[in-house]
Amino acid sequence: MIVIHGENTIQSRNKLVTILEQAKEKNTLVERISASQLDVPLLESKLQRTDLFGYSRMLVIEELHSLPRSKKLTDLIELLAQTDAEVCLWEKRQLTPTMLNKLKADKVYEFKLANSLFNWLDSLSPHPATKTKQLQLFQQAVRENAEYMCFIMLARQLRLLIQARSGGKIKGPYFVVNKITQQAQLFSLAQLLSLHQQLYNLDAKIKTSTNNISLTQSIELIILNL
Repeated sequence: MIVIHGENTIQSRNKLVTILEQAKEKNTLVERISASQLDVPLLESKLQRTDLFGYSRMLVIEELHSLPRSKKLTDLIELLAQTDAEVCLWEKRQLTPTMLNKLKADKVYEFKLANSLFNWLDSLSPHPATKTKQLQLFQQAVRENAEYMCFIMLARQLRLLIQARSGGKIKGPYFVVNKITQQAQLFSLAQLLSLHQQLYNLDAKIKTSTNNISLTQSIELIILNL
């Protein structure tokens, strides 16, 4: 069994694509399924090493550990731990050592978000004197995490800042909530909502391939105009 996990979903998806390409080069039949579609009988039927014509098979299961804790999830994990079929699990979250031990995987690939990404997000501020530093941290974050992941995490950070600035309750460890709450006070709610609109417009341009400059350049302009 192969397990690909971690919050850096851009890099983990790239790894999954590589593994699938390698499987196809070996004439392995690949079947992909979301864990939300699975139950134990269906999984049992799919855990066959070969098809009717003798071709090798690989089953790719996505987001197994995003399922709610339940007997079904426990049974699915136990079944996977016992099989000798070729299985690849892709998880959008980071799995704990306990979770990994239960799976008894042969290969585990973990893709973490680099600290540079969080350093940049924590530096966001409307104060002009901080712009150079923000841009430097952003450029490092792009090098270590990829520009689209930076865009995704910027949108997430913005949602938290708006929630904090508007008096909403933020879930998470105390030190994280405290940092977000303090950073939110640097902005007015109007500034945050304007930034949200800019990101929304940028996302639309990305999806329609109408952005005239690179994503990195677009985010740099947003930083300068905070």
